[in-house]
Amino acid sequence: MRVGLIGALLAALLCTGYTHPPEIRDLQEISQDHLFFAKQQEKAFARLDPDLQKQADAFHNKMFFSPWYQSNSRFTLEEIKGEFDKYGKSPGYGRNGKKHPQSWIKKLNANARLQDYPAVGYPAITIQNTDLRVLPTAEAHLSLPVNCPLPFDNMQNSGVAAGTPLYVSQVTKDKKWALVETHYALGWIPVRHMARVDGDFIKLWENAPYASIIKDKTPVYDDKGKLLFKTPLGSFFPRISEDSQTITILIAAADSQGQALPQKIVLAREAAANKPLPLTPTNMARLAKEMMDEPYGWGGLDRKRDCSSLLMDLFAPFGIWLPRNSGHQAKRTGRYVDLSTLSPREKEKAILTQGIPYFTLLWLKGHIMLYIGEQAGHAVVFHDFWKVKTVDLQGRKGRRIVGRAAITTLNPGQELRPEGDPGEILPAIQGMAILWPPPVEPVNFSPSAK
Repeated sequence: MRVGLIGALLAALLCTGYTHPPEIRDLQEISQDHLFFAKQQEKAFARLDPDLQKQADAFHNKMFFSPWYQSNSRFTLEEIKGEFDKYGKSPGYGRNGKKHPQSWIKKLNANARLQDYPAVGYPAITIQNTDLRVLPTAEAHLSLPVNCPLPFDNMQNSGVAAGTPLYVSQVTKDKKWALVETHYALGWIPVRHMARVDGDFIKLWENAPYASIIKDKTPVYDDKGKLLFKTPLGSFFPRISEDSQTITILIAAADSQGQALPQKIVLAREAAANKPLPLTPTNMARLAKEMMDEPYGWGGLDRKRDCSSLLMDLFAPFGIWLPRNSGHQAKRTGRYVDLSTLSPREKEKAILTQGIPYFTLLWLKGHIMLYIGEQAGHAVVFHDFWKVKTVDLQGRKGRRIVGRAAITTLNPGQELRPEGDPGEILPAIQGMAILWPPPVEPVNFSPSAK
């Protein structure tokens, strides 16, 4: 089916203003310094018992390594096949704006050999940063023929950092793709990006103390000076030794048979810290600052973050586990407070009176934010978001691209709409999750296929 004129115009609109978006007022008038907000919450941070943080950290590790203890896949054939059926009905477009033929999905389906699912079942680990793809392909799927560098791709489920435990349930016919499960999501990754682990490797990895990466996109080099990958903030690895200048960790490499083996890596001391990192205002501000202004990447596309991965990675060094999906982060961690029946004004009042800055997640369908305090009587949040709604004097609706992690009110871009317009965030907030105390056991959690 051909895309009509409306679709073509919408595709053009998506690209408009992407390269040089004008700044919204919130980013000019609200402090973008996390230390400014975090320092105001000294008493809140001091309430966290160190023993409780240790319990939370143990839970974080348990969830992280859980794929290695699976005896079978957590997903049914119907769930796996459903993604192929979905895109078989709508093959979409590639990055060049050219429509995918029906044969594209058919070839992917045949290569996946789902009639044998699950054909395998073994533990593994990522040996470099990779992506969980919805189908076994690196090609993009766009709903409209957009030919500009937008950070969206329907095939992207999530980014996965090097050193992430996996459960492998399927390998394609050509042996190039594996269907894997992490502790938070499912997807296809290139086989060359992982290595199989055995009991000795698992024992080594789980029984060591850990170093958590606190400098985002820290370069990891081998002993010959070759860049292996850049590891994101929130990753953690077995810690071997440390001194005032360096910290030595283990990463996973692969031998000629695809089996995982440990490899020693030396990092600069400021790039990592013992896990869990003490939960203080200064440490929280330091980590959040690392993520400020990072470009938006839906599903972790191009090694960037979206709203939920921002929060998952921010809390990981402190040993606080969050799932990957924004809805799961809101309803399956911490104490959920339903705000859906309140007016916008009542919602903001409830957030200001009941929320704990830096320990409260605000959720609306498809988006999640971290409440960090208030300014001029309004709630202030930290989030990674793509755009704000605009309405001109003639009532015509549009968008202003922001496309990065920033500190805003709950009505960013309000100057771009008529006075009194509450925007699209505050009215849509469904509830808040208070991470106090931090989660130390599962809260009705199961990872989603997407």
